[in-house]
Amino acid sequence: MDIRNDNDKRLWFRIKSIEKRIDRLGPIGCKNFDWLEWERLNEESSNLYSQLSVFDDILKNLKMKYN
Repeated sequence: MDIRNDNDKRLWFRIKSIEKRIDRLGPIGCKNFDWLEWERLNEESSNLYSQLSVFDDILKNLKMKYN
């Protein structure tokens, strides 16, 4: 992933922190696996990924192409 500015760096560290918390949940489907927590963490991670500057550029290009 291309980190372009301080905001991207901050988001990247938050994403990595969430990924570690997902890993601590254990293998998917194992006994006591918390699906709700897994879903919540994945949604939070997705929201943070979408805020990275590289996705702003992708969105701008798509708008230019299809508007």
